[in-house]
Amino acid sequence: MILKDKHKLDTAYVPAHTPCREGEKERLMLLLESGGKAIISGEVGTGKTLLARHTDGDVYVNCYTHKSEHKVLEDILRQTRPKFSTAGLTGQRLWQELPGDHLLILDEIEGMMPKDLTHFAYTLSRHEELGKSLRYVAVTRSALMLKQLIHDDAAWSTFAEKAVVELEPYTKEQMMEILAYRAGDSLAGGSYDQDILSLIADIAQVSAGHMRSGIDVLRNAALVADQRGHAAIEAEDVREANRESWLGALTELDERQLLMLLAVAVACRDRAYAEGELIAREFVAKGEEYGLEAHESQAERHLTALVNHGFVYPSDRGFTLIDCPAAVLVKEIERLLNA
Repeated sequence: MILKDKHKLDTAYVPAHTPCREGEKERLMLLLESGGKAIISGEVGTGKTLLARHTDGDVYVNCYTHKSEHKVLEDILRQTRPKFSTAGLTGQRLWQELPGDHLLILDEIEGMMPKDLTHFAYTLSRHEELGKSLRYVAVTRSALMLKQLIHDDAAWSTFAEKAVVELEPYTKEQMMEILAYRAGDSLAGGSYDQDILSLIADIAQVSAGHMRSGIDVLRNAALVADQRGHAAIEAEDVREANRESWLGALTELDERQLLMLLAVAVACRDRAYAEGELIAREFVAKGEEYGLEAHESQAERHLTALVNHGFVYPSDRGFTLIDCPAAVLVKEIERLLNA
């Protein structure tokens, strides 16, 4: 079995370390120690929630799910005072009942209704005036957007000013480092190599979910490989794990473009990446096989067209397919060319 512990590749799993985020983690801890508050800002898949969970936060609330100030306060009280009934209580009373000495993780805080958000942010940041210490980490996709939503300079000043930890998108190298760490924690030794991690990182870079999507593909590729009885994850397992149904779009390509895509698929059938020279040779060979004029001098133009249309992905390691198994593509293109 390749996949030793599926749980360790779940979205909710919190690994022991935060690779590529150690500097941001140090700043976060310093802000909490000195001022008791921090805002983590970053795009989807940059590790915001994971970083927040690496604090000593003992209360987690998803504000996008709860949306209103009243519901957020009820959820905080449900976790901190489980025997206390909030039924029929006003928002003001709920604020008074909040216990001190807790660290709140307020995920997707921009998901609250704007009017409630402004009042919540201001009241939370002034809660210490009631003699209760409530520390908090607010998580948002954009600190600038959050400031605009709060739309109150005084509220923003006390809630977040000079307490923002900004997370930049991961580079491909960082993604590979994270994937290697997560794979080492959850997969059998020798069941993956650098090309496989690179291919998954390429997929993550073009995915809306970024690193989160990369970890999903890693898990699913391991599952596919196990189902197929493979001793290690292969490139085709990764492509199957990230497969999308776009084969119908092949009819939009002309014969030379189909021929070039066939050349890419054949070249990538047993590997993660193929160099342009190999693809060009396959292009000429397939032209001869199907009686179509195909010269190496034309290869770059047709390959570029496929890249621009999203059928082929260019990487620092060559060219590849990321969302369709090469074997499936070969079979479908051969059917079209023989029709």
